[in-house]
Amino acid sequence: MSTTLEVAIFLSMDGRAKEAINFYKNHFNAEELLLVTYQDIAKRDSSIQLTDENKNYISHSVLSIGGTKVMIAEDTMNTSEAYTVGNNTSLCIQSSDLAEIEHFYNSLITDDRVEIIVPLSNNIFSKAYGIIEDPFGIQIQLMFDDRLQ
Repeated sequence: MSTTLEVAIFLSMDGRAKEAINFYKNHFNAEELLLVTYQDIAKRDSSIQLTDENKNYISHSVLSIGGTKVMIAEDTMNTSEAYTVGNNTSLCIQSSDLAEIEHFYNSLITDDRVEIIVPLSNNIFSKAYGIIEDPFGIQIQLMFDDRLQ
């Protein structure tokens, strides 16, 4: 295992991400490490459809609460599912070791009980990002992140 491997809690907030971020900052002294709005991401990805309603929605954020990272965004991992409490939580397993992320993904998809939600691939924020759902209903994001070094 690499020394950069970490697991973060990922919360989807259905349009209330900014409110949740402020709540955690207020009550837990959470430190905001990263905040990206849909408007920010649309500058890099022209497929994002901006509206007056969603332009300030949170595409991705990272808070530090003590020694734990909490990631907060608006959307659930499987956007084909309606938002409900229960599908708004996932794990984000990330590492600056690309081979490690690829190994985890390739190992997971050998289990026929694992559902691939987003195949591991290169995108605008990572050389390797994918989402699976494990046999227990837990959605897991796998992400290469070279900022962890």
